[in-house]
Amino acid sequence: MSERGPRSMASRQAETPPDPKQMEAMARRAWRERGILILWPDRIKDAWDRQHVLNIAIDLYGKRG
Repeated sequence: MSERGPRSMASRQAETPPDPKQMEAMARRAWRERGILILWPDRIKDAWDRQHVLNIAIDLYGKRG
């Protein structure tokens, strides 16, 4: 079995970003396989719930750039 080394910066830049359907699939797989929850704040319709989630994220990870 061969081990892959770290990818170069050039190879990362050459990759196209995932489309929304791929992102949704990755989020679903992360939840089912790892228990990692990915939330898109703009999809949370209730303003209170959205702000609560954002507050938790800021407490855990800091403000976004």
